[in-house]
Amino acid sequence: AVRPSAIFERGDYRKPGKAVTPSVPAGLHSPIDGPPNRLTLARWLVDRNNPLVARVTVNRWWAELFGRGLVGTPEDFGIKGELPTHPELLDWLSVEFMEHNWSMKHVLRTIVLSSAYQQSSSTTSEQLEHDDLNVHLARGPRFRMDAEMIRDNALAVSGLLNLQQGGPPIRPPQPEGLWAKVGGVQYDYEVSPPGQRHRRGIYVVIKRSAPNPTLNTFDAPGRLTCSAKRARTNTPLQALSLLNDPVFVECAQAMAARVLSSSSVHTVEERLSLAMTLAVARTPSQQELATLASLLNDQRAKFQLRPQDAQSIAKQGGWNESSSASDYAAWVSVCRVLLNLHETITRP
Repeated sequence: AVRPSAIFERGDYRKPGKAVTPSVPAGLHSPIDGPPNRLTLARWLVDRNNPLVARVTVNRWWAELFGRGLVGTPEDFGIKGELPTHPELLDWLSVEFMEHNWSMKHVLRTIVLSSAYQQSSSTTSEQLEHDDLNVHLARGPRFRMDAEMIRDNALAVSGLLNLQQGGPPIRPPQPEGLWAKVGGVQYDYEVSPPGQRHRRGIYVVIKRSAPNPTLNTFDAPGRLTCSAKRARTNTPLQALSLLNDPVFVECAQAMAARVLSSSSVHTVEERLSLAMTLAVARTPSQQELATLASLLNDQRAKFQLRPQDAQSIAKQGGWNESSSASDYAAWVSVCRVLLNLHETITRP
């Protein structure tokens, strides 16, 4: 039997008043036939007379791909929200979504194959002055990746990324004592073993009162409230995290091993070009190669004078190949720099 519901007089649960039944807001569109349950509500939400669900959905996907939605306030489509910058495009995408059986793949494919998405993200000072947010879509999207994507990208570049789907959450390295609690239940944080901790960021365990510090540094929202839109900040802590966080240090070590053990490259220039291509998906210019080569030589000289540090880095990275420890440690330093580039963490 369905539990009866009532309006409480003055909000007092001890004083039930008039009985009420489940229904939908009459001001939007007419209710559809069916029993007053969740299935009927779901059918009412996706009814063709209610375009709001489709419009909100495609707007969020557009924001994921372009960095900004056609409606700049994805959390508010009401009278206090922004008007769409391209209302006809939003309408067309919404109808396209509904007419193709609510296919997410179809809408995303349509957007990424469009000339608007595939155009160059290069810009001029005049364009930035008149349209810094690219509201008019005069150039392709370019913005910093989300926190989880930055971690996943580094793991993919290094070759460590584990694409296993499903299963329990993972616990990447984080500062000791972060989960310590004064009084109450004490929670132990055990770092997941290699392989498992290299799974995608969506599997990172979340503790609402103690969020992961690295993800938090890159503006991952807390789980205390719902967040429809993330901020994108640019702080020195982000650069420090990319250089020193154990996750990214491990990625740099694996990336160095990947470059040094590759059978397709042999010279220093070829290896530097491979490392740059892995990080930013393009070949480096001659000036960039010269800069990286200078950095590599400086690091080699430093670690040759400090062999104990080089041995420690090689041991941490599990490196015991023919290449010397100082050479491997120098390549780790180069890879740490490449993973810290603005271009590496920015969607081109």
